[in-house]
Amino acid sequence: MPPIIDPTKIDYMEMKGNVHSTESLACLEGPGNRFLLFLNGCPVRCLYCSNPDTWDENIGNPMTVAQVIKKIGNLKNYYINSVGGGGVTVSGGEPLTQYPFLTCLLYAVKKHLNLHTCVETTGQGSTKAWNSVLPHTDLCLVCIKGTTEERYNQITRTKHLERCLKFIKELEKRNIPWWCRYVVLPGYTDSKEDIEALIELVKNSPTCERIEFLPYHELGKNKWEELGIEYPLQNIKQLKKTEIKWICD
Repeated sequence: MPPIIDPTKIDYMEMKGNVHSTESLACLEGPGNRFLLFLNGCPVRCLYCSNPDTWDENIGNPMTVAQVIKKIGNLKNYYINSVGGGGVTVSGGEPLTQYPFLTCLLYAVKKHLNLHTCVETTGQGSTKAWNSVLPHTDLCLVCIKGTTEERYNQITRTKHLERCLKFIKELEKRNIPWWCRYVVLPGYTDSKEDIEALIELVKNSPTCERIEFLPYHELGKNKWEELGIEYPLQNIKQLKKTEIKWICD
């Protein structure tokens, strides 16, 4: 396991990471228009994962921090001038899996481009990863997969709920704002009890700024099939936004 990463003590611009893909003008992963970077590597195996091709940390397009910064810099004005203030969001996979690269990238974004930084995460990774990444993070989008151990384990096929909750506590301790993202999955996370438990969790977190309820979709199903992996939710129908409106009423 690498140590805590201090970008000021290494050649951070030459740090390499395995990049799955990028989007130049994303608008749903944080405030304003954003450069969105997907990293490879993820310790969980969510039933509805949209990017199963990001699970393996050792594949992807190798890029240095300098190469990514150049791509972002070419579009910097779009982010600076966007309504709500734009910036850079790093997602995955689970971006904390590649925390040395993530740390150096976020540091470089702040130092060279002075842009807002955001990490979309399931709240996994080691304490070393958190201590490396969070000093350079302005916002986290935390994907909470379930509110009980049984539900969380069922959806992610791992036992990491406690880790996710500890990550939220770490954000609170550092006074880092976070947004809660919660997929409403029929028969799994859509009961009144599930929703009430989530709201209670968020209500008690002083740095949580919003909850986003996301209707279940099958946008990643074709990727499972291309990888030769059986999609586990064959009999679950996709939801429309109108079908989860009751949660906000």
